[in-house]
Amino acid sequence: MKNKMPRTPFSTPLSGSAKETEIRIRNIMSGPKKRPPLPFLILVFFICIFCGNIVSCQMAEPDAPALPNISASLPEIPDISLPDPPKQKPEAKVWEYQAVLGDLEDVDLDGDGLPDTVTVATRLDPQSEAGTYDTLTVTAVLGSGAELEYHETGEPGWCFINIIYAHRITNPDRDSLVLELGAFGSTYDAAETIVLELVDGKLTERYRTENSSTISGVYSTGGEDSPLLDLRIPVLVDKWHAPEYHTLSWNGTGWDETPDGYFTDAETVTVTGGRVLTLALRGRYTGEEFGPHLIYDQIQVFDGDMMFNPNMLLQTILPDDVPADDRFLYEGFLADGSSWIWVQDVNFDGLEDFGIYCGSSYNGPMYWFLWNEETGKYEPGFFSSVNLTVDTEKQQLVDTWKDGYAGRDSYTYQFNDQGERELVDHQRDDLPLPG
Repeated sequence: MKNKMPRTPFSTPLSGSAKETEIRIRNIMSGPKKRPPLPFLILVFFICIFCGNIVSCQMAEPDAPALPNISASLPEIPDISLPDPPKQKPEAKVWEYQAVLGDLEDVDLDGDGLPDTVTVATRLDPQSEAGTYDTLTVTAVLGSGAELEYHETGEPGWCFINIIYAHRITNPDRDSLVLELGAFGSTYDAAETIVLELVDGKLTERYRTENSSTISGVYSTGGEDSPLLDLRIPVLVDKWHAPEYHTLSWNGTGWDETPDGYFTDAETVTVTGGRVLTLALRGRYTGEEFGPHLIYDQIQVFDGDMMFNPNMLLQTILPDDVPADDRFLYEGFLADGSSWIWVQDVNFDGLEDFGIYCGSSYNGPMYWFLWNEETGKYEPGFFSSVNLTVDTEKQQLVDTWKDGYAGRDSYTYQFNDQGERELVDHQRDDLPLPG
């Protein structure tokens, strides 16, 4: 019986003829005879890579699960604007001052004859929450033991305690308090005067300066026909001159404030033997719209470094004392600006003379008064320009007058043995005209 296995491409038949089986066994034992060519192998490699890419591209990615809408379920957040950070205040000093008016001053605010004590304190606080402000606190401890207080918060600036004293200002039987507060940072010593009085058991303000030009220097003076004292309050004229004083007096029902109508500048001169004299120059407004606005209407010469003492008055010089001279435009004793008087020995006798500005042109002129030792007074001297040069080495005066843009004339003077001024040289310098 013959049983045959079916032949397939995947099987290796070992049956058959003996010749066929021998040939197959020899091929297996001898191995491959020759490799395929290299280009064929490269081609097969690229075909495999290409087929792999096709398979990977055709793979379907799984669908991602749908995520829930979380933002839709959250509550709405309101738009909140944060406030700006608070501004830091610059570092600033808190100014505090205190002055005590004690029983050594015999202060009697209530008229009971017992000494009282008064304390005044000011405080300037730039760091306050309400902004920069200052406070004034006046505390009075009466001789009876009662304690009173006056307190106010005002506009910033009045913080220095310049003056505090007590006098009979409004009542002959008891004292009033006079305070002068200086302004913080003032260039011209601005100040405010306050008068306080005990009324119905309270410290009450009776007066406060309203003039914005009031400066420091208030003082009291005796009234002529009254047991009460008057206050003298200085008011600034300008930065070059002494103040004009106003007299404040109580008339029984209110205040009378009377301005002097003039101011007084003072200058000292030194004459024979180092003797010091004071020149008191009384100035006022002219009221004119154009030209000089301030003039001196008199110059008083006092013996000593003082003024306003009639017993020491040596002489009074008026603008009319200057002799007329048609060569110069004389306008009186002018006080506008800072250079209103010059003190200089101009006749080389070792004693100081003085010259005063008396013309508003750029040449001046000035007029010089010379000290006469024999008479003990100042006497009229001579005119000069404001460009006068005093040559102490040569003992000569060189007086230069400008002729606009055309040139200038220089006159040289000497003093002879009789003390008279003589011209010794004249030079003319012509300036080239423009163009």
